Amino acid sequence: MKIISISNNKGGVGKTTTTVNVAAAMNILKKKVLVIDMDHQAQSTYHLGVNPNKVKDSVFEVLKGEKSYKDIIIRTKGIELLPSSPDLKGIEFIPLPAKEFLLKEALEDLDGYDYVLIDCPPSLGVLTLNALAISDYIIVPLQVQFLPFHGMYNLFEAVQMVKKRINRNIEISGIIATMYSSNKSINREVVEETEKRLPGKLFNTLIRENVSLQEAPSWGKTIFEYKPDSNGAEDYMALTEEIISRFS
Repeated sequence: MKIISISNNKGGVGKTTTTVNVAAAMNILKKKVLVIDMDHQAQSTYHLGVNPNKVKDSVFEVLKGEKSYKDIIIRTKGIELLPSSPDLKGIEFIPLPAKEFLLKEALEDLDGYDYVLIDCPPSLGVLTLNALAISDYIIVPLQVQFLPFHGMYNLFEAVQMVKKRINRNIEISGIIATMYSSNKSINREVVEETEKRLPGKLFNTLIRENVSLQEAPSWGKTIFEYKPDSNGAEDYMALTEEIISRFS
């Protein structure tokens, strides 16, 4: 079982899109997948067709120790989901000891999946630390623009702290170039600079700009349901095959 955090401390770079569509591609490839939505905005939950405002219990109750994760997993689109809810933001204010290990302790007996994908919030707060504490790998979606590229180094610095204090085995194992257009010189330059500065980290598959990827969440559908013949579906299937090959 491989546990992978999809993380970047910047919003709007494709974390949720990547989490959901990689999970969907893995399901198509006959892998058993669990998605854990660790963002109080609950975008992975929405994207997988589940209304977080109607979820009785969420990962929030799991972190507080009030519910077992086994009791709140939802099966949707062939994927198992540990849903989020807007209440999750309250974890920051609850006085619990060693809060960065709550998820790890709650999922101590987790088993039976090929891959667990964790959609992290766009910050380096306690929810992201919980995800990193339990993960084997980190994948970073990178919008191929100048500012997101330089902001990514804040995450690299944070991961070094996590390695020292929380999870010594974790590594940033892959970077995904998202919202890529070969017509834009800045996109090409960022890809080249990433390959130069971080050799071996960038996945070969580039996620091209694709309107269908932006539209699919509003229908609560993965790209493979919404537009299976789109560039987005083609790219995420190729990326998923690359992830499976890299982490096998």
